Amino acid sequence: MASIFNLTPMEVTVTAVIVGLAFGLPLTVDEQNVFGNVLLAAGYVILIIAAQRTLITNAETAAQAAASTQSMQAQIDDLQRQLAAMPEVPEAVN
Repeated sequence: MASIFNLTPMEVTVTAVIVGLAFGLPLTVDEQNVFGNVLLAAGYVILIIAAQRTLITNAETAAQAAASTQSMQAQIDDLQRQLAAMPEVPEAVN
């Protein structure tokens, strides 16, 4: 069975039209208003959840990048200290 997530945009649109007509036509206008608003509310909840997940994921990625940058900077600082502590090598005479 094909998942709705594997359909093309046109197939999803046609599916939505069929579902909307199948559920909406038998209802009265008042029932259509209630049912449509319930579907919209459910859709908004799904969008809020997705947005919050994206926000959290992006924040975690940024925190990991910052930690990685700090770690690299600490390594650079350590290498610079080691380099500064090394004795100078005399230049070769030709």
